[in-house]
Amino acid sequence: MEKSKKSNRLLSVIVTIIVLLGIFCLFLMPMWVDAASKYKTMNLENSLKDEGIEYDLKDYKETDDQITIYLFRGKGCTVCMKFLTFLNSIVPEYGKYFKLVSYETWNNADNKELLNKVADFTGVANEGVPYIVIGDQVFGGYYAGYDEDIKKAIKDEYNKKTRYDVLEEMSKGTKEVTSNSSSIWWSLLFTSVSTVIIISYIYFSNKKIMAKLVKLETKKK
Repeated sequence: MEKSKKSNRLLSVIVTIIVLLGIFCLFLMPMWVDAASKYKTMNLENSLKDEGIEYDLKDYKETDDQITIYLFRGKGCTVCMKFLTFLNSIVPEYGKYFKLVSYETWNNADNKELLNKVADFTGVANEGVPYIVIGDQVFGGYYAGYDEDIKKAIKDEYNKKTRYDVLEEMSKGTKEVTSNSSSIWWSLLFTSVSTVIIISYIYFSNKKIMAKLVKLETKKK
């Protein structure tokens, strides 16, 4: 009888651990998906290639020291292509200062959603692409009159002791993250309550099983 009790207790512990691990994995799954990144990005070379723009980047390379230019664009967008052509043209002089991360938004719903979040975060309305972010400066659209301002923004950001990256800032304790944190806490609360219910169910179910076993053993005797 004592062995039977120990076996059932061990089984109860094993089942509880398995259930807890399952719930924990389900809770973390959205974070893993997000960590893997649902957004599709392209660097400068792939963006130029995607738009069929001729380029020569043999002397250009991406490094950790460069600042990041975020470009939200639409494939086939003529204004976006003009901006990419401009970036390509300043690579010999400014290429050492920047690298590009572009998000195609016309054919990718996740990228479009990110653009809306960035626009909401920066306070600069999303009125279409291209939407360009360099440090803490936003260029809504592009035309040749922006060229000098863009070059200045690149160099100024590069020379800063503390650089500004909009996506990194969004991942901190800001309004963007506050909303996400709220949903995470609600998920954690739901997970905790569910776990307590399941553990209670397992506990009382085992008590009933043990009571039945005791009765059976008593009858046998």
